Amino acid sequence: MRNGRGLVTSFIAAQRLANLRNTLWNRQQLAFSSSVASSSTPPVQEESEQLAIRFEYGLPLLDVPLPSRNEPCQFTMRPLSDSVGSLCNFLRQEDRGIDYVAVYGTNGVKLATCTSIEHLLQFGAFRLRLNDKFYNVSVPKSGTTPYDSDKLRQLDDLRATVASLHAALCVDEYKLSREKKLLLQLENAETLLAPLHEAKQRIEQECEAHTDRVMWGGFAAMGVQTGLFARLTWWEYSWDIMEPVTYFATYSTVCATFGYYLYTKQSFEYPSARERVYTKQFYRRAQKQNFDIERYNRLVNEVEDLRNQLKRMRDPLFQHLPVSYLSNLETEK
Repeated sequence: MRNGRGLVTSFIAAQRLANLRNTLWNRQQLAFSSSVASSSTPPVQEESEQLAIRFEYGLPLLDVPLPSRNEPCQFTMRPLSDSVGSLCNFLRQEDRGIDYVAVYGTNGVKLATCTSIEHLLQFGAFRLRLNDKFYNVSVPKSGTTPYDSDKLRQLDDLRATVASLHAALCVDEYKLSREKKLLLQLENAETLLAPLHEAKQRIEQECEAHTDRVMWGGFAAMGVQTGLFARLTWWEYSWDIMEPVTYFATYSTVCATFGYYLYTKQSFEYPSARERVYTKQFYRRAQKQNFDIERYNRLVNEVEDLRNQLKRMRDPLFQHLPVSYLSNLETEK
């Protein structure tokens, strides 16, 4: 009897221990599942700060308080080129203390990083999460209209209209006619300039020859003077007699150079003296041969101006200028 009672007692104790183990195991599984569920869903903040997007110069601006520095920072979003991922990267680059950043819709669903800013602005409102803090961001209705598809389609239509007007106004034909007119004027000016240029070259050749004769004549006169002084010093007279003569000859040369300076307001130098002889001879021969120097200079300036205008019209940077600007080229003369 005693052995039977001991067996019953040990069986009841073993059953109670098994029930206790099952209860503890169930509690551990329930705690683990609740922790996993809580980590997979974002924490919902009962109180969230309010942020508002404003538009300046057609671009949306958002002032976000940075967690590390506790100061607002302005971010510019480009609706056509930026995305949600770009906005998140900008926030991380500005504040290294941001470990987690995401954008959620008003229904709590996380938005993909490939979502464009244009589409995000059309929501009207969204939620921004920085670490464990949420911000409710509101978008003004007046700022979303410039970036919708209708407005972009209107811009494309406007570009097509401008292109059609450009073709309708015959801008290319005007350029061709203007270039043809300039070429005709250039041909006429060069035709009038050709005989004058030939006459000028002929006069220049004569002046070059005359200037060379004058310079060689001066050199010959100096050689004759040196030889005469040598003859008078060693053959005809002595150095005691010729010394005052050479002194006055040298001094007279200095007086002559000073007189040249008083007359020309230039120091006596061989290149400048040669240029002066050439210029005086050129004007003398031009007057003698009835060569109109003023007309020649006027035609040269006209040819140069016409060539510059043709160069500007053929420049790729001037290919798409308005007709009004091309018309002003005629009045610049």
